[in-house]
Amino acid sequence: MIIVIEGFDQAGKKTQSKLLSDYLKTRSKKSMIFSFPDYTTPIGKEIKNFLGGKRKFPPQVIHCLLAANRWERSKDIKDALAKNYVVIMNRYYQSNLVYGSVNGLDLKWLENLDRGLPKENIVILLDVKVSDSFSRKTQKRDRFEKNKTFALKIASTYRKLAKKYHWNIVNASQEKTLVHQQIRDIVSKHIR
Repeated sequence: MIIVIEGFDQAGKKTQSKLLSDYLKTRSKKSMIFSFPDYTTPIGKEIKNFLGGKRKFPPQVIHCLLAANRWERSKDIKDALAKNYVVIMNRYYQSNLVYGSVNGLDLKWLENLDRGLPKENIVILLDVKVSDSFSRKTQKRDRFEKNKTFALKIASTYRKLAKKYHWNIVNASQEKTLVHQQIRDIVSKHIR
């Protein structure tokens, strides 16, 4: 099973991925967390340079690189699934659909970049208010995270695509234990 935790910057994706992994252990389920972009890979390093302002790419190129970064890890994902791990994705291709759409790219074109990757079973959107995202982040923001107007478009597009693709939406501006409880409720319906 693949569970995707999505959302804008500082929505709590990393925290909730860890809490979900801990919860699955209590249900005797092994889990493995993958985070995207994965900056440890060769393509991930290029993405990090782009987000940090050290490289410039047209939108098509960066979104191809983001997809390629997931393809770099596809064997690891398939191996984890073959060993009956519940795979938790701290972002997956859904974020590429959102950011790519906001960057003016065609949704069908973006979908095709990831066609053939292992398919998710559940997508949970951590819907954080942009004001909360900005107040939570203390360290340096990357090029996608700095612009409040862009951030509002991202938040709105996440909600729009969540409706289109039937993703679960959780209010991530509430206390993290409440967010976790809602995620547990969603996931519990799908695991035995």
